[in-house]
Amino acid sequence: MISNYKYFIVLAEELNISNAAKRLYISHQCLSKYLKGIEEDYGVAFFERKPKFSLTPAGEIMFQTLKQIELAEQNLESRLAEIKEAKSGVIRFGITEGRYPILIPKLIKDFYEMYPDVKLVIRNKTSPEMREMALNNELDLFMAGVDPTPSEYLHYDVILKETLFLVISDNLLRRYFPHSFPQCRSEFQHGVDLRLFQEVPFVLNHKNFNSRNMLDRHLKKLEISLRCVNELTQPDIHHRLTAEDYAASFCLTMYLPEVAQLNRLSTTRSSLNIFPIKDFRESSDLSLIYHKNKIFPSYTRDFIKLIKQHCSEQPYPVPEVY
Repeated sequence: MISNYKYFIVLAEELNISNAAKRLYISHQCLSKYLKGIEEDYGVAFFERKPKFSLTPAGEIMFQTLKQIELAEQNLESRLAEIKEAKSGVIRFGITEGRYPILIPKLIKDFYEMYPDVKLVIRNKTSPEMREMALNNELDLFMAGVDPTPSEYLHYDVILKETLFLVISDNLLRRYFPHSFPQCRSEFQHGVDLRLFQEVPFVLNHKNFNSRNMLDRHLKKLEISLRCVNELTQPDIHHRLTAEDYAASFCLTMYLPEVAQLNRLSTTRSSLNIFPIKDFRESSDLSLIYHKNKIFPSYTRDFIKLIKQHCSEQPYPVPEVY
């Protein structure tokens, strides 16, 4: 078997000898010598040098094979840890930016009390990035909505079914529904018809993100569009902008307590309203996702149980839809 196979993996990921050498804490000269040696041993070129440094077909095969070896080695370590009843190790966990402040602070605290010698390495990435990282053994597991085309190599453990709600301030309601405010709030509690909100400014997620995809499919059914004045990926900023009467926004189920918290901290008389969306039947499966062939030690399995517990205990004040 190829020795120092992680050298090859890092080199294939970086596609730059200098950057790979820095990650590996070795010299550029040492890594170049390593690459030359394995190409001579196997009698093939694993990397193209020109016009740019890239993997050859042989290099792709070597890279994928070594990633499988890396996964097998990780599984071996997990099994041996079980035998030793190890209480130390590392969990590499991925989560999207918006969910990070909702879940992570309490999760870190509670898990540390259970396993003070297990290091939590938390990566804050987009769902597509985390998916690739899990497939490449760079993450042990991550939290995200289920991809429209789930990977056959990943396991999806659903922990929460989410739907979408409209968030709008009293001042914006007063401005765009002057003849029916404040009575309209009671009416909208039974579900808002987005066709009535086409003149209202909205801050939306970027296209191809989960909540935006759900919304766009609903708008397509209604054959309407909304007045989007800004696109941002951070849901907490959406809701803060709504609290400033800048624009209305949308909210997935997990973020409902965050909106309620903004109301509690507000120093204005313009409260945020959370309304269900009329005839919106779509839901999204928030899942813990990991490689199907991954074997977890007991501390990672306990970490998964803790995440599920936190999600099941969250007070999601979901309005009733009529």
